[in-house]
Amino acid sequence: MTEKPLVSIITPAYNAGPYLKETIGSVLAQTYANFEHIIVDDGSTDNTAEIARLFADPRVKFMSQKNSGQSAARNAAIATAKGKYIALLDADDIFYPEKLAEQVAHMESHPDCEFCYCKVHHFYHERPRDRYYFTMDHPSGYLFDKLIVSNFINPLSVMVRREVFERHGAFEPKFRWADEQYLWLKLAYKKVKFCYLDKALGACRLHPESFTNRPFYFQGSQEQCFEILELFRKSMTAEEITRYNMDELEAKTRKRIAIGKLMAGKGPFARFLHFLYILNRRRRLKKVVDW
Repeated sequence: MTEKPLVSIITPAYNAGPYLKETIGSVLAQTYANFEHIIVDDGSTDNTAEIARLFADPRVKFMSQKNSGQSAARNAAIATAKGKYIALLDADDIFYPEKLAEQVAHMESHPDCEFCYCKVHHFYHERPRDRYYFTMDHPSGYLFDKLIVSNFINPLSVMVRREVFERHGAFEPKFRWADEQYLWLKLAYKKVKFCYLDKALGACRLHPESFTNRPFYFQGSQEQCFEILELFRKSMTAEEITRYNMDELEAKTRKRIAIGKLMAGKGPFARFLHFLYILNRRRRLKKVVDW
């Protein structure tokens, strides 16, 4: 009987003590057994390392580095990974039991699929039994024209052939607040084929301490998105600049940066804008009745 391919699960962890045990537990509960779970402690000051070392399963592997950011931690794990496939799992999120089995089966039966992403649920830390879903389109194929407009791929959902990273590189640490968006765009621009699996296979935790909930995040992420647009513009032909509406995208991003600066300011107006930003995100979440 042919052995199933190895999957390397990559988890960067920074002060993830309150969540990491549940995250690792969701990996060990997988119906697909041939995996390695590489956890990289990114200079935590809490008990992250202690919790990671609690697990005696030899498939759970632990690394540590000085605090260098999520992208650097992911890259360190990817550099040591031995799997045919790379799966991403942040330290406060969870896999559903069939996550690896479903995605490996899909990619093994679709050899042209280089990057597989799936549906994911969201849940509030204080209400873990309730599940929500961001309603949005999830296309398959060559997606640069769509990803340049909107980042609709959650890293929790992703499984990539390791050879893709070997050909094109992995995360870029300088884009600390938009690292995933840059990577998806880079791979899409290189004509990596994406495929969407319409099954909910994981859950993303929402909590008040989340970096993306902080007032300055929107400004910083949009500033980095603008840098990314400028970077891709330099690689494009005049025809591509027109085709992808780069001038319009850059103008819209400048407006978002301006709004972000107002939101990151002080006073009641800044707090009101931030409230509207969080409210708008929550309105996009639709409760899942059966899951």
